Amino acid sequence: MAKAPARVTLPGSLYQKNGRWWWEVDLPGEDKPTARALKPAGSRCATTDYQEAEETAREMWRLAIEAEAKARITARVQARAEKDNEKVRAEAADAIEKAQTECEKKIKKSKRAVARAENKAKVQAEARLRAEEGYKVQSEQAEEYYAGEIAKIRQTIEKAKVELEEKDRAYKEALAEAEENARSEARARQEAELRVQAEAKLRVEAEQSAAQEANARQEAEARAQNEAELRSAAEQRAESEAEARTQAESKAREEVTLREQAEQRAGSEAQARTEAEAKLNEALESMKRTGTCECCGRKDIPENELDKIDSGQQLCPDCIKMLRR
Repeated sequence: MAKAPARVTLPGSLYQKNGRWWWEVDLPGEDKPTARALKPAGSRCATTDYQEAEETAREMWRLAIEAEAKARITARVQARAEKDNEKVRAEAADAIEKAQTECEKKIKKSKRAVARAENKAKVQAEARLRAEEGYKVQSEQAEEYYAGEIAKIRQTIEKAKVELEEKDRAYKEALAEAEENARSEARARQEAELRVQAEAKLRVEAEQSAAQEANARQEAEARAQNEAELRSAAEQRAESEAEARTQAESKAREEVTLREQAEQRAGSEAQARTEAEAKLNEALESMKRTGTCECCGRKDIPENELDKIDSGQQLCPDCIKMLRR
């Protein structure tokens, strides 16, 4: 038969059952009181010694407080991290859309510039060829002009390549610096966590020494106050660490986003450059090919200057001019 419970300074009630001590209490985080056998560490049965039972109950109370504080902090950190992740995803989507729009504008601008260059080269070549006397002089000057235009275009392409390489090198340097900063922040965060653990251990040892020297009532009051301060300090420290960790993760995500944007821009510029070179080569190849006028029989006339009339014949500019008179 269970004996009447003995009131102690701890929450709940300590009582003996079959000569062994039990504790009925609702620990932090629980909704209703629960009877617990006060088993010392390494023992399978409840203790029969009152002092040992009281120390076991104090340790159970301390562990329950730490578990409750850790659960609250973890839930708060997870909620904040989820909110930050949603914000980062939204910002990344906007940045990607903006980068795509800029790349499309650059590609369109490059296409228009290539078309204007091709038209200008064609008009200038035709004007110079018509102004010169003799086919030999025309060919020499045309070749010289085309060579100059090709050299200018190649210089422009080489300049664009150099600028792209410089941008890529600057991006790699910035990325390396960002990664180093992230590693430094991770080391600092790990050191802070180790310091927090050491401080928590020292604080627990100090509380245990103070509890043994004070009387029962003073121990209960001092313990309640220390536990409240410990819980508040632990929550504040955990919030600071969580905020620092969240900032580091946010920086890392921003660096990944910048790297992806740079890679996309580099791919778009490389594609635009390839298309421009292909069009240029096609235009140059068309200028080098020659044909024969089916009216005057003149040979070595550039194919892009031959015009087809209604009968299907291809005539040189001079014959077309005479035909229109």
